[in-house]
Amino acid sequence: SGKNGRNGAHGACEWAVAWTADADGFLSSYCNTVPTPDGGTHESGFRGALLRGLKDHGERVGQGKRVAPVTSEDVMVGAASMLSVFVREPEFQGQTKDRLATAEAQRIVEQAVKDSFDHWLSGNPGQANKLLDFVIERADERLRRRAEKEISRKTAVKKLRLPGKLTDCTNTAAEGSELFIVEGDS
Repeated sequence: SGKNGRNGAHGACEWAVAWTADADGFLSSYCNTVPTPDGGTHESGFRGALLRGLKDHGERVGQGKRVAPVTSEDVMVGAASMLSVFVREPEFQGQTKDRLATAEAQRIVEQAVKDSFDHWLSGNPGQANKLLDFVIERADERLRRRAEKEISRKTAVKKLRLPGKLTDCTNTAAEGSELFIVEGDS
């Protein structure tokens, strides 16, 4: 599915997206025709609008419970997308201008994409439901992989039989955790 969207005096947005089941997908984005390989606020708005549109569609067709765990990463798997936003006085992060930082770009893109995408979803129920199933499968796969990784981690920890002060930490996130490598009994 692909659409164009324009939005008022603050800026404009043009975009297209197609889901190809066999491809990894990509998102090529631009601000005022300048490539933004590191993404930024416009890409956040794009991902957010597609995610919200699909979740809303899932609710409308009685799939609310199944679509609940879906993330924007699940939506973008297999999505081939182009996004071009035009804003006055854009702000970029860093010297290379590879990442857009203009907060307003997110709102411009979200509004332009969400309305058009909602229209497409409600006007093409067959394709919309296939897309919904595809995205839900991606989320199920991701959750299954996470559960398998958690089980294998717990199994490995049980086999170690660490002494009390070296027991496995309860925090599963890498961020905020420390790793201590200890030799001997100390």
